[in-house]
Amino acid sequence: MKLASIAIVLSSATQAESFSNPILTLINKVNPSINEYAQAQESALLNIRLDIDSGSSGRFGISGLALELHGDQDADYPHPNLPGAQGPNPQLSSGAKSLTVLRQGSHIDMMGANTVPFSNGAFEMIWRRNASAGALILGFDAGEVRRNKVTLPMGKVYITFPVWTTETLQDLRGRKAVAEKTAMEAYDRQKEEMAKMQQTNNLLAKAMHFRNCCKAAEDIDYSGYRSYQVMNLDVDTVPLEGDLHLCSLGTVWTKKDGMFGANEQILLGTASVAPGKRKEHCV
Repeated sequence: MKLASIAIVLSSATQAESFSNPILTLINKVNPSINEYAQAQESALLNIRLDIDSGSSGRFGISGLALELHGDQDADYPHPNLPGAQGPNPQLSSGAKSLTVLRQGSHIDMMGANTVPFSNGAFEMIWRRNASAGALILGFDAGEVRRNKVTLPMGKVYITFPVWTTETLQDLRGRKAVAEKTAMEAYDRQKEEMAKMQQTNNLLAKAMHFRNCCKAAEDIDYSGYRSYQVMNLDVDTVPLEGDLHLCSLGTVWTKKDGMFGANEQILLGTASVAPGKRKEHCV
């Protein structure tokens, strides 16, 4: 591509961004309680384990990462850019908040336990207005860790956990239960109609049972069952201040710089979280 063409593309992207941001801000409005939720985490203690997974290359765990959140303090020190506060919709973010690493995580290899450095940590909450769930996002600068063919790359590492209020979690669990019941009833009808279609030699009856089978499949799709299946609504949650519940399962990921300032999110593995205990970190 010629330099002139690149300049035109960059100019167009800049104009499009400056034009679209006010529209995105108007459409994507923030949960009005976002600052209250974040500030309530003024001394939340979390113990985190990471499962770095490279598929066929293997996996390894990093355990023992202990954090204290300071939601009442802005992260006024150098830290990784957070995807909400420094992303295309900063109005959805609480802004970068401070955290303290009380204990570094570690992994075990043939040489024993090895510390994994996580530094310059900060966190944010993002939550769209009227959305059932928000997210707690932790960002760190991490040192490179290798174990066999599996690597946690040096650079920015992010950990994301879904978060709900008591009301939205109960509502989602209730809707999931209804969807599962509807889908299971439709599965039973589909199985029954399929059996009847195979058993009869009457062409009209076969057509009728085939139609009923298709209707059952449609009912399964419209039940929303498959959408609720991917939500971790039945796992344990970690209670947080502000009537919040943090999902105990999350993701670990990083960002790779792309062309024209675009960032590619790369999934590194999963994360699990449990409530911390202050006495564990007292000297």
